[in-house]
Amino acid sequence: MRLLLLLSFLFFKTIGSYAEDEMPIIAFLGVPEWRTTDEDYRIFSECGFNVNINNYSSTEQLLKACRFAEKYGVKIIGRCPEMSIQPDIVAKTLRQERGFMAYMMKDEPSLTEIDQLQKDMQRLHQTDEKHLFYINLFPHYHKDWIEPSNKARSYPEYIEALTKTICQQISFDFYPITTKGIRNTWYENLEMVRTVSRKTGKPFWGFVLSVPHDVPFTPDTYYPTPTLGALRLQAYSNLVYGAQGIQYFTYWTPGDTEGFHYHDGPVDENGKKTNTYALVQVLNNELKSLSSLFYGSTILDLGHLGVIPEGTKRIKKMPVNIKKLKVSGYQGAIVSVFEKNQKKYLAIVNKSHEKEMTLTIKARNNKPRLLDKQLNEHPIKVDYQVAPGDMLIFSL
Repeated sequence: MRLLLLLSFLFFKTIGSYAEDEMPIIAFLGVPEWRTTDEDYRIFSECGFNVNINNYSSTEQLLKACRFAEKYGVKIIGRCPEMSIQPDIVAKTLRQERGFMAYMMKDEPSLTEIDQLQKDMQRLHQTDEKHLFYINLFPHYHKDWIEPSNKARSYPEYIEALTKTICQQISFDFYPITTKGIRNTWYENLEMVRTVSRKTGKPFWGFVLSVPHDVPFTPDTYYPTPTLGALRLQAYSNLVYGAQGIQYFTYWTPGDTEGFHYHDGPVDENGKKTNTYALVQVLNNELKSLSSLFYGSTILDLGHLGVIPEGTKRIKKMPVNIKKLKVSGYQGAIVSVFEKNQKKYLAIVNKSHEKEMTLTIKARNNKPRLLDKQLNEHPIKVDYQVAPGDMLIFSL
């Protein structure tokens, strides 16, 4: 299993021009086609993103975006109509494009659509073996993944259907924080994705919701304007579960569509920075600093303290060189033990996006050290106040 994950990670290191330890930080609906300009890609990259996902009206427009992206160290995951009409010509054009990362095949397909997408990907892959393919799955709570024939008998089977294609990673969206609180199946969804990822050796990418909006089919539930605590909780929960890419929905604020009212994404509909931009920039800078530790790491043990969400387990075994872990707070914590370059680490995430958490940690010896967000080591203390949604990391 570890060998499969390692091979997948090595494959990702060979594509494009990523630095060896740079994790994809992805904007779903990043800079749109009509704003493909030097200035807009500069602002985009300064926010800390290195991947832009968008649809384009033609191969020409997709190439134009790739050229601007390359200038600022950004990659494009894109789709254009010619991918379906003339896949061999498009693939031949894009295979040497340095600013291109992946073919955007479909957002939230059904099981039947995944079967068809495999055929579409194979046609592109015959000419372009270099680049990735991108498909993003429904979350567990959105039942459109279930077909009338009930062909997918469980959500894990739906995930596994994607892993049987040549798509190189598992991408799924889940927006947990609502005006009614945190969805109670969030961590269960993460558990299912992580299990399939470990089984198949294909890494997974998780999502952060960065554009507040109302939902027409659940009129009493809204996705609120994000705080730094809410953004951190989503990103760091994905990270300690083993995610190898962090995606945001969205960077550019979409216009109102199909009853959805979007507002206050990192940039508004006209490309002007909002208050959310600064919060996302803070988190992305933290993620970039932490990439060298988490990107390509292996999760050794994972569990929860305090509130134990459905589909998860309580952490039972103390990490090596740690004698005691105790948390007191509204939601408790995720406890993740992971390994990178034959060194072991402990990450603890405050599961509340609104309230601080107290962590008590006692070491068995002098080996454990606290790592700050720049990965500098500090002597370990006994008690820590963990900010909403934040994470503490210890070398073991």
